[in-house]
Amino acid sequence: MNKILLATTALVATAGFASAEVALSGSAEMGLISGDRYGVNSNVQFHNDIDVRFTLSGETESGLTFGATIDLDETGGLGVGSGNTGNKSAVFISGGFGTLTLGDTDGALDWAMQETGVGSSIADDHTSHVGYNGNSGLDGDHGGQVLRYDNTFGDFGVAASVQINDQPTAADDVFGLGLKYNAALGGLDLGLGLGYQDNGTNGIVGLSVDTTFANGLRAILNYSDLDGQAATDNDKHIGLGLAYVSGDLTVSANYGEYETVAGVKTDGYGLAVNYGLGGGASVQFGYASDLIKTGVNPLGGSSWSLGLAMSF
Repeated sequence: MNKILLATTALVATAGFASAEVALSGSAEMGLISGDRYGVNSNVQFHNDIDVRFTLSGETESGLTFGATIDLDETGGLGVGSGNTGNKSAVFISGGFGTLTLGDTDGALDWAMQETGVGSSIADDHTSHVGYNGNSGLDGDHGGQVLRYDNTFGDFGVAASVQINDQPTAADDVFGLGLKYNAALGGLDLGLGLGYQDNGTNGIVGLSVDTTFANGLRAILNYSDLDGQAATDNDKHIGLGLAYVSGDLTVSANYGEYETVAGVKTDGYGLAVNYGLGGGASVQFGYASDLIKTGVNPLGGSSWSLGLAMSF
């Protein structure tokens, strides 16, 4: 995403600060969307969306880097109160010890695992079907305020995260651990991710394998043990993503399936086609199809979107 630099260097007289930067970037979408899910038919309609992102960064004289990110769109804004649960923001500090991030950020499970959705669509259709798992289980607990530490050592990465229970009657604190391994093996780039998060009731374990070949093909496999308790709880998930990238063209498909403790399955698949026009603009198509295998007549549906996405 091209960035408009508002302040390249801010000189501060107070000792202990070397420099600070503020960057503004954004995105916009326009197009058509439609859907027919669970017996509710939505006619073709117009769609537009705008997002603005502020990126703040600085560095101390001792070499520590620090910063924050704030996402704003036309339906939201800055929250109030110490929790700041009403906005998409995060603050970090980084150095030789690693990086410490607090706010709307990934827990260790999501940090470690690779999602199966590749590419984009203006209404996120390709990642909105009922079988899709974004690996963010338990990240929304306790207001979504995640504190994560992560560090890399060559091809390996480690992370630990926590979310503090601020309600005495709610579930326990959420703790997470994540491991990553990335390596270039000849004509193959391999990524492995292993994550765990626990809120005292559910302990989620997830594993992902991500392979990218020199010819532009990519394959991603996810498996998660969701530790369901009741018969209707999701107990495990499997996901598969395939993609092909050639120049400005990206074509992808993903499939996902949940299974409850009682063995009931819910699955779906998504498609995305992107073509870059240059300068931060691209044409995007997305499609989602759902299937819920319950009863004599399984429920399902589909949706699609087509339009232009712009990044600034």
